[in-house]
Amino acid sequence: MVAPPLYPRGITLAGSQNNFPHMKIRSLLPSSHYVLLSLFYFISMELWFALGKWPIILFCIILTVLIIGIILIRSEEGELFHPTQAILPTLAAFGFTAFAIYLPQSLFLHAYFAGCAAIFFFILKYGAKQAWPTWNMSLSLVALFACVATVIGWRYYLYSPVGYMLAILYPIIGLTTFQSLVRYAHTLYETALLSLAVAFVLIEIIWILQFLPLHFVVETGFIVSLYYAALQIIGAAYEKRLSRKLLLELMLASALGVAILLSTARWI
Repeated sequence: MVAPPLYPRGITLAGSQNNFPHMKIRSLLPSSHYVLLSLFYFISMELWFALGKWPIILFCIILTVLIIGIILIRSEEGELFHPTQAILPTLAAFGFTAFAIYLPQSLFLHAYFAGCAAIFFFILKYGAKQAWPTWNMSLSLVALFACVATVIGWRYYLYSPVGYMLAILYPIIGLTTFQSLVRYAHTLYETALLSLAVAFVLIEIIWILQFLPLHFVVETGFIVSLYYAALQIIGAAYEKRLSRKLLLELMLASALGVAILLSTARWI
């Protein structure tokens, strides 16, 4: 993608210098909104775990306010706004908050909240925008890991039915794939078809993994590795750069990641 010119046409250097403070303030306003929303997200998670009497109600309130805030902030972009831009921040807010129930009640939990708020800021600032596909791919992996690990963990600890787990994971994986592939596919129908196919394949693999004695974090790492490889192959195919070398690199990277996860796994 070609970077936009430093100064628009018809504006001289002197004119840009006169308007520089105003332009700088306007350029910082979106970032300040992202910082405020991320700070609110951090405070909300702290309150959610501090006030443990009504966790479900507080959790629903946090997600509702965050979704409204994300839509309002995205609407400030005007014509650049697209509804798919709200998918990744919403999934990230759900996954980061829900995954905290598996963490010990210690100082590490507060550090985790701070890290999630920082990642949430970068999702709002870069990850959800159409112009930053690399940021989107990297941050989508983090959000997908948190969401998938949360749902699989429910079955791991609460022995929830496999059908319920798969029914929740299918739209999560499908939406995550959809908001990433919308940058490459030509139509929304094509994007939806590819997203459903990728989600279906990964759901089948998740179902197979339930017969293996794997910790839920290991299962999630394996699924995210396959998701990354699939999205890279699809993106390379659209960009006309798919080759045998790229396929080999992705296979080796995925195999290395899976080997590391399995070697450090906590087998039951």
